[in-house]
Amino acid sequence: MRKKQKKVIVKILKAVFSIVFIVLIGVLISGYSNHIGLFDTFEVKIKGNQFVTDAQIQKQLQPFISETYFSIKLDEIQSEISLLDFIECVQVSRILPNTVMVQIIERKPILLITLENENFLMDEEGLLLPAQRKAISFYPVPIINISEDTNYNSGLTDEIADLFKFLLKDYPQFYDQLSEVIISDENWTFYSDSKTRIFTTANDLQSQLNILKYFEKTVYPDRQLGDYSYIDLRVTKQVVVKEKYQKG
Repeated sequence: MRKKQKKVIVKILKAVFSIVFIVLIGVLISGYSNHIGLFDTFEVKIKGNQFVTDAQIQKQLQPFISETYFSIKLDEIQSEISLLDFIECVQVSRILPNTVMVQIIERKPILLITLENENFLMDEEGLLLPAQRKAISFYPVPIINISEDTNYNSGLTDEIADLFKFLLKDYPQFYDQLSEVIISDENWTFYSDSKTRIFTTANDLQSQLNILKYFEKTVYPDRQLGDYSYIDLRVTKQVVVKEKYQKG
C-alpha cells in the first residue's frame, strides 16, 4: 500500500511541477514579448475583396490602429468594415504572433437599374447598391429600363429581383446572354447580346420564360436564340418567331 501511495504522490508532484514549469515559461515569454513590444503593433492582411479596395478597408480600420494586438475588439472591426457598400460578410481573426486577418465576401450585383434618374446595382437579395461609373464598369450585368409611362410602384423592384433569382437558378444560360430588359405596364421585352428580342406579357413571366427554355431545348442544336430576330411569347402556349435575315 505504501508503495502505491508513493507512486501516486510522485505522479501528482510531477504533474504539479509540469504545470508550474509551463506557467513560468508563459510568464517569461509574456514578459519578454511586452519588453520588446512584440504585440504593440500588428499587421493587417485582407483577402477576398475584388471591387472594394484595400484602401477603403484600411480607412475603416484607422480607429483601431493605435490599439495593441490583444486589446483590439475583433467584433468592432467586423462591424466597421461591414458598413462599406458591396460587402456582404466579414470575418476577422488573429494569427499569432501579430497578424489580423480580414476575410471579405462581397455582394454580387446581378443587374443595373435606373430609379428616379439614379443608377443602382441590385444584388441577388434585391438590395440596391450605389452605381457610380467605376461600379458600372466593373460589373457587366444586364440593364433594366423602366418606361417613362409605367406606373412604377415599390413592388416592382421586388418583382424584378424575384424574376432574376429565377433566371439565375433555373435558366442561367438565358441570363448569361441577356443585355437589356425594357419594362412597361403590360409588357417586358428582353434583349439578348445577339440582338434577339423576346416579347413577354407582364403577367406570369416565369411561365413564359419556362416555355422559352423548353423551346430553346427543342430547336438546339439546329437553332439557337441568337438565330432569331424576335421570339414572341405573348400568345398563350405559343411561340411566334422570326428568323434573322428572313425576308417579309
